[in-house]
Amino acid sequence: MKVVFIVIAAILVLAALVLPIVLLFTSPIQTWLIGVRDVSIIYASIFMCVGAILFIIMTGLIALIAFTVRDHIVPALEKVDDTAKTVRGTATFVSESVVAPIIKVAGAAAGTRAMVQSLMRRDAPAPSKKKKDSSNNE
Repeated sequence: MKVVFIVIAAILVLAALVLPIVLLFTSPIQTWLIGVRDVSIIYASIFMCVGAILFIIMTGLIALIAFTVRDHIVPALEKVDDTAKTVRGTATFVSESVVAPIIKVAGAAAGTRAMVQSLMRRDAPAPSKKKKDSSNNE
């Protein structure tokens, strides 16, 4: 089936390209310059038709891409947003339920350690330095 379409398209393209030239040389009534003008008009018309068809196809493809983005990408982004909110909630819960008590216990332990160290510290009094009399130096 695909081969049939390719063959038909090839025949139509050949007919569109060759037929104006054949008509140019087989028409004895028209002059040469008029024939060239007519062939040029025919080719310009064919190229404009092909350009218009390609423009319509490209517009359709852009619309298809826009609908695909709307139907597939937007829900995926909404799921990502929901996941980010869930992660944020989980992080808040963990920090309030797990980390905060550990910090309080660690703070209390550090305070207790500092208190015990200050109570247990028994510094010996520093030796007193004997001052030399200024009378001895003279």
